Amino acid sequence: MKKVALCIHDLRASDGKRIVETIKTTREFFKLVPITIHLVMDIDVSNDDETFHYLKKEVKNKQLEIVFHGISHQCPIGTGKYFSWYHKYQAEFLSNTFQTDINRDRYIKLNEILQIKTGICPPCWIATPAGWRFIKSLSPLYIEKLLSINYKRKRSFSLPVSLASDNKRELYFLKILASLISTTVILFNHKRLRLVVHNIDIPNIDSMTFFRYKYNILISKGFFPVLQKELV
Repeated sequence: MKKVALCIHDLRASDGKRIVETIKTTREFFKLVPITIHLVMDIDVSNDDETFHYLKKEVKNKQLEIVFHGISHQCPIGTGKYFSWYHKYQAEFLSNTFQTDINRDRYIKLNEILQIKTGICPPCWIATPAGWRFIKSLSPLYIEKLLSINYKRKRSFSLPVSLASDNKRELYFLKILASLISTTVILFNHKRLRLVVHNIDIPNIDSMTFFRYKYNILISKGFFPVLQKELV
Protein backbone atom coordinates (compact mmCIF):
# COMPACT_ATOMS: atom_id res chain seq x y z
CA MET A 1 0.00 0.00 0.00
CA LYS A 2 1.22 3.48 -0.89
CA LYS A 3 1.23 5.83 2.12
CA VAL A 4 1.57 9.56 2.70
CA ALA A 5 2.07 11.16 6.13
CA LEU A 6 1.14 14.80 6.61
CA CYS A 7 3.59 16.23 9.15
CA ILE A 8 3.61 19.64 10.81
CA HIS A 9 7.13 20.57 11.90
CA ASP A 10 8.37 23.06 14.48
CA LEU A 11 5.36 23.50 16.74
CA ARG A 12 6.49 24.41 20.25
CA ALA A 13 5.20 23.27 23.62
CA SER A 14 5.13 26.95 24.62
CA ASP A 15 2.57 27.58 21.85
CA GLY A 16 -0.02 26.11 24.21
CA LYS A 17 -3.55 26.20 22.79
CA ARG A 18 -2.23 27.35 19.41
CA ILE A 19 -1.01 23.78 18.89
CA VAL A 20 -4.60 22.55 19.07
CA GLU A 21 -5.82 25.33 16.77
CA THR A 22 -3.10 24.51 14.21
CA ILE A 23 -4.00 20.82 14.22
CA LYS A 24 -7.71 21.55 13.76
CA THR A 25 -7.28 24.14 10.97
CA THR A 26 -4.74 21.97 9.12
CA ARG A 27 -7.02 18.95 9.38
CA GLU A 28 -9.89 21.00 7.95
CA PHE A 29 -7.71 22.47 5.20
CA PHE A 30 -6.56 19.06 3.96
CA LYS A 31 -9.81 17.23 4.75
CA LEU A 32 -8.06 14.41 6.60
CA VAL A 33 -7.79 12.92 10.09
CA PRO A 34 -4.28 11.54 10.74
CA ILE A 35 -1.69 14.25 11.42
CA THR A 36 1.86 13.95 12.77
CA ILE A 37 3.33 16.94 14.59
CA HIS A 38 7.00 17.51 15.33
CA LEU A 39 7.04 19.19 18.71
CA VAL A 40 9.89 21.29 20.13
CA MET A 41 9.76 20.79 23.91
CA ASP A 42 11.02 24.28 24.70
CA ILE A 43 9.40 24.38 28.16
CA ASP A 44 8.77 21.98 31.01
CA VAL A 45 5.25 20.57 30.85
CA SER A 46 3.19 19.14 33.71
CA ASN A 47 0.90 16.12 33.62
CA ASP A 48 -2.21 18.26 34.09
CA ASP A 49 -1.47 20.68 31.23
CA GLU A 50 -4.75 21.31 29.36
CA THR A 51 -3.20 21.32 25.90
CA PHE A 52 -1.33 18.08 26.48
CA HIS A 53 -4.48 16.50 27.87
CA TYR A 54 -6.06 17.15 24.46
CA LEU A 55 -2.97 15.88 22.61
CA LYS A 56 -2.91 12.71 24.70
CA LYS A 57 -6.54 12.03 23.80
CA GLU A 58 -5.82 12.54 20.10
CA VAL A 59 -2.83 10.19 20.30
CA LYS A 60 -4.89 7.56 22.13
CA ASN A 61 -7.57 7.78 19.42
CA LYS A 62 -4.85 7.27 16.76
CA GLN A 63 -5.68 10.55 15.05
CA LEU A 64 -2.41 12.20 16.04
CA GLU A 65 1.25 11.31 16.38
CA ILE A 66 3.80 13.45 18.23
CA VAL A 67 7.48 13.33 17.34
CA PHE A 68 10.09 14.77 19.72
CA HIS A 69 11.89 17.60 17.90
CA GLY A 70 14.49 18.80 20.41
CA ILE A 71 14.19 21.59 22.96
CA SER A 72 15.33 24.72 21.11
CA HIS A 73 15.49 24.12 17.34
CA GLN A 74 18.51 26.44 17.33
CA CYS A 75 22.17 25.71 16.74
CA PRO A 76 24.35 26.10 19.84
CA ILE A 77 26.60 29.17 19.87
CA GLY A 78 29.76 28.51 17.90
CA THR A 79 28.24 26.20 15.28
CA GLY A 80 30.19 26.58 12.05
CA LYS A 81 28.83 28.10 8.86
CA TYR A 82 29.12 24.86 6.90
CA PHE A 83 25.65 23.98 5.53
CA SER A 84 24.20 27.15 7.13
CA TRP A 85 22.51 27.90 3.78
CA TYR A 86 20.45 24.78 4.46
CA HIS A 87 19.84 24.71 8.21
CA LYS A 88 19.84 28.51 8.80
CA TYR A 89 21.26 27.89 12.28
CA GLN A 90 18.23 25.87 13.35
CA ALA A 91 19.91 22.44 13.58
CA GLU A 92 20.04 21.87 17.33
CA PHE A 93 22.16 18.70 17.23
CA LEU A 94 24.70 19.99 14.70
CA SER A 95 27.26 20.49 17.45
CA ASN A 96 28.75 18.64 20.41
CA THR A 97 27.44 21.25 22.86
CA PHE A 98 23.69 20.60 22.71
CA GLN A 99 21.92 20.25 26.05
CA THR A 100 21.82 16.51 26.63
CA ASP A 101 20.30 16.52 30.15
CA ILE A 102 17.36 18.78 29.30
CA ASN A 103 16.71 16.94 26.04
CA ARG A 104 16.70 13.61 27.86
CA ASP A 105 14.45 14.84 30.68
CA ARG A 106 11.89 16.43 28.37
CA TYR A 107 11.85 13.47 26.00
CA ILE A 108 11.15 11.16 28.94
CA LYS A 109 8.49 13.56 30.24
CA LEU A 110 6.75 13.71 26.86
CA ASN A 111 6.59 9.92 26.74
CA GLU A 112 5.34 9.83 30.33
CA ILE A 113 2.52 12.29 29.61
CA LEU A 114 1.42 10.55 26.42
CA GLN A 115 1.99 7.09 27.92
CA ILE A 116 3.56 5.98 24.67
CA LYS A 117 7.06 5.88 23.20
CA THR A 118 7.58 8.55 20.55
CA GLY A 119 9.90 8.90 17.60
CA ILE A 120 12.67 11.49 17.43
CA CYS A 121 13.55 13.84 14.59
CA PRO A 122 16.50 16.21 15.02
CA PRO A 123 15.74 19.71 13.68
CA CYS A 124 16.57 19.99 9.97
CA TRP A 125 17.06 16.20 9.90
CA ILE A 126 20.77 16.60 10.59
CA ALA A 127 23.12 16.01 13.53
CA THR A 128 26.76 15.33 14.30
CA PRO A 129 27.85 11.73 15.05
CA ALA A 130 27.63 12.67 18.75
CA GLY A 131 24.10 13.93 18.18
CA TRP A 132 23.01 10.71 16.50
CA ARG A 133 24.58 8.63 19.29
CA PHE A 134 22.70 10.65 21.90
CA ILE A 135 19.40 10.31 20.06
CA LYS A 136 19.93 6.57 19.71
CA SER A 137 20.74 6.30 23.44
CA LEU A 138 17.18 7.48 24.24
CA SER A 139 15.79 4.33 22.58
CA PRO A 140 13.03 6.16 20.69
CA LEU A 141 10.30 4.40 18.76
CA TYR A 142 12.19 5.37 15.62
CA ILE A 143 14.73 7.92 14.38
CA GLU A 144 13.72 10.13 11.48
CA LYS A 145 16.35 11.25 9.00
CA LEU A 146 16.19 13.26 5.80
CA LEU A 147 15.77 10.28 3.49
CA SER A 148 14.70 7.50 5.83
CA ILE A 149 12.96 6.43 9.00
CA ASN A 150 15.00 4.00 11.08
CA TYR A 151 13.00 1.57 13.21
CA LYS A 152 15.15 -0.83 15.25
CA ARG A 153 17.42 -2.34 12.61
CA LYS A 154 15.08 -1.60 9.73
CA ARG A 155 15.63 1.42 7.50
CA SER A 156 12.60 2.57 5.49
CA PHE A 157 13.43 4.88 2.59
CA SER A 158 11.09 7.89 2.58
CA LEU A 159 11.29 11.15 0.64
CA PRO A 160 10.07 14.45 2.13
CA VAL A 161 8.18 17.11 0.19
CA SER A 162 9.05 20.33 2.00
CA LEU A 163 9.31 24.11 1.54
CA ALA A 164 10.11 25.72 4.92
CA SER A 165 10.65 29.29 3.77
CA ASP A 166 8.86 32.63 3.59
CA ASN A 167 11.30 34.03 1.02
CA LYS A 168 9.65 34.39 -2.40
CA ARG A 169 12.86 33.78 -4.33
CA GLU A 170 13.68 30.67 -2.32
CA LEU A 171 10.12 29.41 -2.64
CA TYR A 172 10.29 29.52 -6.42
CA PHE A 173 13.12 26.99 -6.48
CA LEU A 174 11.83 25.00 -3.48
CA LYS A 175 8.50 24.43 -5.22
CA ILE A 176 10.31 23.14 -8.29
CA LEU A 177 12.27 20.71 -6.13
CA ALA A 178 9.16 19.65 -4.20
CA SER A 179 7.29 19.04 -7.45
CA LEU A 180 10.20 17.03 -8.81
CA ILE A 181 10.22 14.85 -5.69
CA SER A 182 6.48 14.23 -5.69
CA THR A 183 6.50 13.43 -9.42
CA THR A 184 9.44 11.06 -8.98
CA VAL A 185 7.60 9.28 -6.16
CA ILE A 186 4.59 8.72 -8.41
CA LEU A 187 6.55 7.69 -11.51
CA PHE A 188 8.77 5.20 -9.67
CA ASN A 189 5.91 3.86 -7.55
CA HIS A 190 7.58 4.83 -4.28
CA LYS A 191 5.38 3.79 -1.36
CA ARG A 192 6.35 6.12 1.53
CA LEU A 193 6.17 9.90 1.33
CA ARG A 194 6.28 12.63 3.97
CA LEU A 195 4.41 15.84 3.16
CA VAL A 196 6.19 18.24 5.49
CA VAL A 197 4.50 21.50 6.44
CA HIS A 198 6.70 23.73 8.58
CA ASN A 199 5.36 26.30 11.01
CA ILE A 200 6.75 29.03 8.76
CA ASP A 201 4.64 27.72 5.84
CA ILE A 202 1.28 27.92 7.61
CA PRO A 203 0.66 31.73 7.34
CA ASN A 204 1.51 31.60 3.61
CA ILE A 205 -1.68 30.68 1.74
CA ASP A 206 0.27 30.09 -1.49
CA SER A 207 2.51 27.53 0.21
CA MET A 208 -0.42 25.81 1.90
CA THR A 209 -2.39 25.70 -1.36
CA PHE A 210 0.67 24.18 -3.03
CA PHE A 211 0.82 21.46 -0.36
CA ARG A 212 -2.91 20.74 -0.66
CA TYR A 213 -2.62 20.44 -4.44
CA LYS A 214 0.24 17.95 -4.08
CA TYR A 215 -1.65 16.05 -1.39
CA ASN A 216 -4.76 15.74 -3.56
CA ILE A 217 -2.70 14.46 -6.48
CA LEU A 218 -1.12 11.81 -4.25
CA ILE A 219 -4.52 10.70 -2.98
CA SER A 220 -5.80 10.48 -6.57
CA LYS A 221 -2.80 8.24 -7.37
CA GLY A 222 -3.72 5.76 -4.64
CA PHE A 223 -1.78 7.08 -1.64
CA PHE A 224 -3.44 6.50 1.73
CA PRO A 225 -3.06 9.09 4.56
CA VAL A 226 -1.36 7.68 7.66
CA LEU A 227 0.55 8.73 10.76
CA GLN A 228 4.30 8.92 10.17
CA LYS A 229 5.01 5.87 12.36
CA GLU A 230 2.89 3.82 9.96
CA LEU A 231 5.46 4.43 7.23
CA VAL A 232 7.89 1.97 8.85
